[in-house]
Amino acid sequence: MSGAWKIGPTARRLRSSGRRRPYCRSQKSTRAEHRRPFATGETVGELYAVRKRPVNKKARCTGEKPAFDTEPRPTLQTQYVSCPRCLGSERFYNGVPASRGELDAEADGRNDRCVMVLKTTRPNANAPSLTGRRVLVIGLGRFGGGVGVTRWLIAQGAKVTVTDSAPAETLRESVEAVADLGVQLILGSHDDIDLSKTDLVVVNPAVRKKTSALFRAVADAGVAWTTEMNLFCERCPAPVVGVTGTYGKSTTCVMLAAALEALRVSGTKLFNSVHLGGNIGRSLLGDLDKIRASDLVILEMSNAQLEDLPRIEWRPATAVITNIEPHHLDRYESFREYVDAKLNIVRGGGIAKVIVGALHREAESMLAGVIGEKQELLRVVQPEPPVVLRVPGRHNRTNAACVLTICRALGVDERIARGAIGEFRGLPHRLEVVRTLNGVTYIDDSKSTAPATTVTAVESITEGDSDDTSHRTTVAIVGGECKNVSLAEVARALASSCKAVICTGASGPAFAAAVRCETNASAEAKKCVVVETDDLEEAVAAAQIRSTPGDTILFSPGAPSFDGYSNFAERGKHFAELVRSL
Repeated sequence: MSGAWKIGPTARRLRSSGRRRPYCRSQKSTRAEHRRPFATGETVGELYAVRKRPVNKKARCTGEKPAFDTEPRPTLQTQYVSCPRCLGSERFYNGVPASRGELDAEADGRNDRCVMVLKTTRPNANAPSLTGRRVLVIGLGRFGGGVGVTRWLIAQGAKVTVTDSAPAETLRESVEAVADLGVQLILGSHDDIDLSKTDLVVVNPAVRKKTSALFRAVADAGVAWTTEMNLFCERCPAPVVGVTGTYGKSTTCVMLAAALEALRVSGTKLFNSVHLGGNIGRSLLGDLDKIRASDLVILEMSNAQLEDLPRIEWRPATAVITNIEPHHLDRYESFREYVDAKLNIVRGGGIAKVIVGALHREAESMLAGVIGEKQELLRVVQPEPPVVLRVPGRHNRTNAACVLTICRALGVDERIARGAIGEFRGLPHRLEVVRTLNGVTYIDDSKSTAPATTVTAVESITEGDSDDTSHRTTVAIVGGECKNVSLAEVARALASSCKAVICTGASGPAFAAAVRCETNASAEAKKCVVVETDDLEEAVAAAQIRSTPGDTILFSPGAPSFDGYSNFAERGKHFAELVRSL
């Protein structure tokens, strides 16, 4: 028995009599129920082991060390956090994995500390072996979307074929990334696919299943299919913080990882290791053999990755929705369909907490119909006092508020979390400062692939400017792939805040027309000059000519990059190269 636990008189009586009480008075389970095997994917329940003081109406301190009357289960997935009474006070134990079924804790013997188990679930121990199975991966992807799952499948002993409708020259980097595996590649078309020789199909999230003729053939043939996200989630032994939303997902995930790393460095460890991956650009399938039940996984989940999550009846231990606004409507028939995909992150049981930021009113209404009675809903609010950030913009303050809310739910010391978030320097191609030349600052916001993100970027750069707009200091470069979206809002933001707007790319003429429409509407907006260019090199040169010391040149396209680049990162790198060559 660890010296950290002080055994009370009730516990002594139970111990001397040889009887064991269930580990928590809030649980109406018996010893027989504790002995029964857990079903695959079963939620065992909310378990509390607390000391000295109440946690809530359902759980009271028993003054004894809790124990399970079950054999140890190495794959059992348990999330440890501090008692809600102790949040923000540093008065909590460090959660550690179960040993022979017992909850243990690390402490200094003070009676007013406690540890709480939020959720216990079990990954799918019956996930079928892939050894020798013939697997078809649909979609290698220009952004390497199919590389991670292909490498993992080969490591599992599968016989893999990869197909993509794009030609090899377009997929050059992805092809090189799997060249050492000896997989069969069918690129440029799907004509040579033989589904009769396929045991399993893995569908890339970029594939639009409603319109894909190949996927329709897979469904008609009755071939089993899955996704990379589902392969990982049904095998992951650690609790997962799943993060989705229209904007801010990646920043929120990286901020959270930074806060947990700072916690580890400080000597306080709630989790043995933290793993970051998913839509942020890193597959975690290859790390499955390293992930333990005592770890934590931070998983960015896009709407496309969430579409098929109900197929495996799996949900993250903590679900985070940063925000939901109209987006990706070219993939869905309606905004409601897009929201429906996002809300798969909270559907079903087993979620300990759901953390929600600002939602469109229609999404808010849909969320109310999805949240279960046992799910605790936490709203993101701006912290007091505000967090001082290195990165600019109201949206980053909102991201920071979301991360602090997650940290409170996980039992992270808020003081340590605030320090780590305050030092966060941003992600590449998201309002990233490239250089300052002759007093002019060049900023790369190539990740801006929708008009709303350009509005946010302009507001971030001009935030704090005086009401006197006679001297404007921002030159914006916008434009990219053409999309059937309204440019009215972004045009108003550009015309009212920028001294010049340089329009380029396939959608450059549409941006120029929209901004000129706004400049003709008011005398104040006429101060904005609109320039059209043929390519990004001309756009950077035109922006430099129209800038003066003290200005900011903001590259925030407000459109996808596929009119001339493989992805937004390649576009951002080209912009940075052009700026550094000036």
